[in-house]
Amino acid sequence: METEPLTPVAPHRVRCSFSEQGWSDVVFAHWPCAERDIAPLLPPRTRPDLFDGTAWVGVVGLGMSVRSPLPARFAELNVRTFAVDERGRRGLVFFSLEASHPGFVRVARAVGRLPYRSAAVECTKTATETAYRVERSGVGLGLRVRRGGRIAPTGLDRFLTERWRMFSTWYRWPIEVPVAHEPWALDSAELLDFTDAGLLAEFGLAPPSRPVVRFASRVDARFGLPAPL
Repeated sequence: METEPLTPVAPHRVRCSFSEQGWSDVVFAHWPCAERDIAPLLPPRTRPDLFDGTAWVGVVGLGMSVRSPLPARFAELNVRTFAVDERGRRGLVFFSLEASHPGFVRVARAVGRLPYRSAAVECTKTATETAYRVERSGVGLGLRVRRGGRIAPTGLDRFLTERWRMFSTWYRWPIEVPVAHEPWALDSAELLDFTDAGLLAEFGLAPPSRPVVRFASRVDARFGLPAPL
């Protein structure tokens, strides 16, 4: 099955959304990873999506503003990778979603079976820098970047950000959840600090040596209804 092309906007419309969210102060840090390390962690009926023959993983920090179904505002840091399903559709797979809102975490885990975890997540900002730090049950992670100016996305940037569905497992059933939002407006960013205190090791992942780092101010997203793979 041919893999779908990368597109700056969603190839589908989300007519009936179960969640509407705003993502702000988004810090992306992605780095290459061996395909053999990623494949066992993916939901059934998906495989690693590769760029130039290599799988990629990432850490993303963001400010979350949920408008529906449960209004909430909190900081989040997630660990993710990229996958393709049997129909050639590209999507994200989240290994962990660390969030500083225990109520939202309980609902997301109970209803969506998503890998949300309640943690202390902080976002700090200055005129030029943005930092995220997470601590949970003896593990944690921190990253700090210096924001730069607007860039024209490269082919790799598009691979790492143009994702219009999430793959997950709901009560052992593999599912996909469509998402739509305006195109990312990406800024360059310089990594000033990245400290893994065991969060990546939970998934057998090594910290990055030279990650690709980007920043985005804000997008508004709508999630559609889940469907089986």
